[in-house]
Order: sequence, then structure tokens, then C-alpha cells
Amino acid sequence: MTRARTDVEQVELANTAFYEALERGDFDELSDLWLDAADLADAAPGETPDRVRRASGGAAAVGTGDSVDAADTADTGEAADTGEAGDAEGDGEDSADQGPAISCVHPGWPVLTGRGEVLRSYALIMANTEYIQFFLTDVRVSVMADTALVTCTENILSGGPAPDGGDELGPLVGQLVVATNVFRRTPDGWKLWSHHASPVLAESGDDEDGETPA
Repeated sequence: MTRARTDVEQVELANTAFYEALERGDFDELSDLWLDAADLADAAPGETPDRVRRASGGAAAVGTGDSVDAADTADTGEAADTGEAGDAEGDGEDSADQGPAISCVHPGWPVLTGRGEVLRSYALIMANTEYIQFFLTDVRVSVMADTALVTCTENILSGGPAPDGGDELGPLVGQLVVATNVFRRTPDGWKLWSHHASPVLAESGDDEDGETPA
């Protein structure tokens, strides 16, 4: 197996681990998957850590049209209640001497820059999402030296708390999102540098001329 093929597979595993952490509401795991200053202090090609290798067998389905059954996700509200969100707040913004700042764009959100802002956003999402499941399709991976680019379509099924505060999930909502994830090689494996997600607008039968509505 060539080195290039090995890198592609490792990036695919890291990308899958990111979505599986979101499904489980695992704030610690998700935080570890994002770059920090320590990751870049002694940056050099290294083996993929066991943490990422183990993640390949989880719920997120990676491929072009393939899907698998997801396990029941944990109560995502727990992440914000255990003090983990406070860890995100304490990270602060990335400075120039800490290496490149991470960034994230959630659908409909402004650009978030720095570990503090990015991780706070995920703590907020987890606290307000009872259930979320990702089926990834159209996954494409490109690797150049120590940087990797992943594009994919996120087929999302999610549900929030019940409106009346009961034990049942709120209505499940489906959403189609296209995402670009940028990874950086570190001594501890491939880690997220940037995530940008944009909703796919439903096509309308009224647009017979194929023009994009203003």
C-alpha cells in the first residue's frame, strides 16, 4: 500500500470520527479532533493514533451512497452540564504564535475563529440537540503533504427536545448539507483545521429556466 493511499484512509477515519463524536454528543472526543497549539509544536508525519483507528466502526456512514444503522446516541445535553463547555471557554482565542487558528462555519452562522469560539459553538449545539445522525455521501479526499481536504454531503436527521418538555423527542427533521473539512497532519494523527457547512437549497419546479433565484 502506498503512502498516499495510507494518508487518504487515515483522513477518512478522522473525518468519520468527527461526525461520530457529534452523534454521540462526546464533547471531549470532538475537542481532541480539533487542532491546538500543542499539536503543531513538533509537527511531523506520524502514525494515526488508536483513537482514530477505533472510530472507523461507528455510526457515521462514509462513502458514496453507502449507509449503516447508527447506534442510539447519548443525551447530547450532558456535554454542557458536566463542565466540558467551560473547558472550551477557557481555551481562548488562537494567537499568531500558537499556529494557524482553527475556523468553523455552521449553516447560517457567521465565521467562528479560534478554539474558544469553535468549541463553544459545539457545546451549544450538543446542549440543544437530543438526537442527530449523519449519513455521509459523495465523500472526496485530497491530500497534499501535511494538509488534507475532504468534501462530502451530510444527510442529517435530527430532533430536539419535545415542545412540552416531556420525555419524547421533538419532531425529527431532515436536512441536506454540503461540507468542506480541512485536516492537518500532527504527531497525533490528522486533526481538523477548518469546517465549513452550507445547506443545500431545495430545487423548485417553478424555476423552469434553471436560473438561481435572487
